Amino acid sequence: MIFCTPRSLRHYPMIPRNWLLKLVGLILGLCLFGWVILDAVETTHSEEWPALPVSHLVLATGLVVTAHGLHGLAWVIGAQNVSGRIQVLDGVSIYSLSFIARYIPGKVWQIGGISYLAKKRGADPYKIAGYSLVFVFAFPCIGASVMLISYFVDDLYFGWIICLTSVPVLALLLSALFSLASEGLVSFLPKYWRDRLRSGLNQPFWALYANLLLLALVWLGFGTSGHVLLRGFAPDWSGSWTQSTTATIGGLIAGFLVLIAPSGAGVREATTSVWLTHFGVSPIVSIAFVITLRITMTLSEFLWAGLGAFVLSRSNKEK
Repeated sequence: MIFCTPRSLRHYPMIPRNWLLKLVGLILGLCLFGWVILDAVETTHSEEWPALPVSHLVLATGLVVTAHGLHGLAWVIGAQNVSGRIQVLDGVSIYSLSFIARYIPGKVWQIGGISYLAKKRGADPYKIAGYSLVFVFAFPCIGASVMLISYFVDDLYFGWIICLTSVPVLALLLSALFSLASEGLVSFLPKYWRDRLRSGLNQPFWALYANLLLLALVWLGFGTSGHVLLRGFAPDWSGSWTQSTTATIGGLIAGFLVLIAPSGAGVREATTSVWLTHFGVSPIVSIAFVITLRITMTLSEFLWAGLGAFVLSRSNKEK
């Protein structure tokens, strides 16, 4: 029997296997997207690739950058209730810097990075880890709710208005549900984990509502950025905001669910492309769109991570 100490974990074979698992996920995701590309080229071989809509890209990039900032702010609201030692700017920086850990093997690195950076600022790493675990799980759940609303109101007159106005109500209902069910969510866990997760779940109602509302706005920002960019690539497309938002958010959620693909590479693009084709977008246009959106979102994530690293380094020097 092999006993692993913290020092020996650095050489434990599980780490290479995680890299191998991520590599397999990346290959499978890219193969799936490659199949979509080949099918699109075969069916529309005479169609030219669309020109890059610079003005639409600038606006879409602004929406994505703003959404990532709101994402970090949403995390800070709950983190401050778990540990009041975390300041807003430091908290946004901690979450933004740790967010890019989704690109390396093992989803645990994002939670670990958050806990490590928060601990350096006096927060309890176990409580922060418990809260962050719930937060990371809630993010795609909120996105799925927004996606379903946008999908089902598509046939209604001014469906986009209904979708936007329903978001505060959605956040209110989910906050009430979460408050009532939070204790039951951890009751089946061992006491060691139950005590640590309970602090992350037991948030004041106002904080919980603000948290979920901001997360919903993040998803609306992502969906709207996709709509703006798609309008630039396909100005003659007769589809609606709800359709492009549904396709964009649906692809992002698919990428979250496929754990072995780093940041959902390939899976996100294939899902969005297929969905847009279903909504009447040309396959070539949908491929150009998802590639541009991926680059835009990735650069935005690394922009926030770079700003976060700069802020935290300055904060460390001041201390």
